[in-house]
Amino acid sequence: MRDDNINRNMILNECLEALGLVLEYDLNDFHTHQHATRVGEGCVLIGDRIGLDSKNIQKMYYAGLLHDIGKIAVDLKLLSKKERLSDEEFEVIKKHAVYGSRILAPLPELNDVALWVRWHHERWDGTGYPDSLHGNEIPIEVQILSAVDCLDSLQTPRLDRERLTPDEAYKVIENDRGTYFNPEILNLVLDMVNNYELIPGQSSDKFLNLKEKYVNIPLTTDIYGQWEGYGMTSIYPIARLFAKVIDAKHHYTAGHSIRVSVLSKYLALKMNLETKDIIQVEIAGLLHDAGKVSVPVEILDKNGDPDEMEWKFIKGHPTHSFDILKNIASLKDIAEIVAHHHERLDGKGYPKNIKGDEIPLLSQIITVADTFDAITSTRTYREGRSPEEAYKIIKEELGTQLNSEAGSILLETQPKYIKAIFDMHEEHGHV
Repeated sequence: MRDDNINRNMILNECLEALGLVLEYDLNDFHTHQHATRVGEGCVLIGDRIGLDSKNIQKMYYAGLLHDIGKIAVDLKLLSKKERLSDEEFEVIKKHAVYGSRILAPLPELNDVALWVRWHHERWDGTGYPDSLHGNEIPIEVQILSAVDCLDSLQTPRLDRERLTPDEAYKVIENDRGTYFNPEILNLVLDMVNNYELIPGQSSDKFLNLKEKYVNIPLTTDIYGQWEGYGMTSIYPIARLFAKVIDAKHHYTAGHSIRVSVLSKYLALKMNLETKDIIQVEIAGLLHDAGKVSVPVEILDKNGDPDEMEWKFIKGHPTHSFDILKNIASLKDIAEIVAHHHERLDGKGYPKNIKGDEIPLLSQIITVADTFDAITSTRTYREGRSPEEAYKIIKEELGTQLNSEAGSILLETQPKYIKAIFDMHEEHGHV
């Protein structure tokens, strides 16, 4: 049922906040106040201090929140390597800035944010990447983003190094005056730190006030356009972005969320569900594995069965999916659907062991689609099986694990047809 008190124009804002949470789960930063959030907050504080345009201050917040989104497409083994990177390895890591811009660029509202993310490793002296911008060729918003990112990153523990003390971090950043950073911007940042206006690692009451002023207003000005109204089709572009980020964490899951989405939609159509339910199951299919980024890559990529502790991590991902999505007003129903996509009709699923009609029908549909794609997709520990083998397994699970109606529709569908609808929705090319 429609809630007329929901501000539909805040959908994009809420989705970007949730996407930031997805990334923080993956980066395993502090659980309460994380690096990307701190960078976004610092950008807002500095932008307000120097009187930047209010819309640009808002976009700086999201650029800070999403500046490392491209790292999701970089091998975690490189990001966590303790030894000095080879030149070839560093070239791979440098691509995260370009990957990030490509992930964000399809949303027209994020054109500036995509460019700023692309350029957040450009240097004042022109030796940065990827475009070797020099001096004031670098937008001032990016100059601020780069300085705040470096200052906070140095004081944030990483897999490959310990955190630096504030004094150690200031010494490092001072050495980069005039090379990495505009001296005037660096002076401003350090002045705000010295005056406790900007406190690395902490939020502040001032930021919360500024967030209300600059950030908590609709990011899009298309008041009556794609982000307004009850139709969940307005969510689709940002949901595809979520799916791209989620699936990028593991090379073998490329396209998984999109395939589950389109197959779930197909099954719902064949079941003659209402249009609203068809759209919801399509969106939920894209987002069903959002919480999987909380599972360490070494567990999901393990060449063998998970042990008891590892299995506990894996079984927690539906709850994490719910936690990520529940704060988006328009996605509360979606959050409920994805929370239950690993339950079984016989009550032996997870995370709540509910059974039968206690499991939402749309969750049951996604379970069927997810099961088919999981069986037919290659994993690190096994080759994908044929659709015919998947059908045989699914047939045996109807009525005990899987919804009989949705499962029967799948079994009546020729594998060539499923391959065709997957192919129509496949994203070609690199991130």
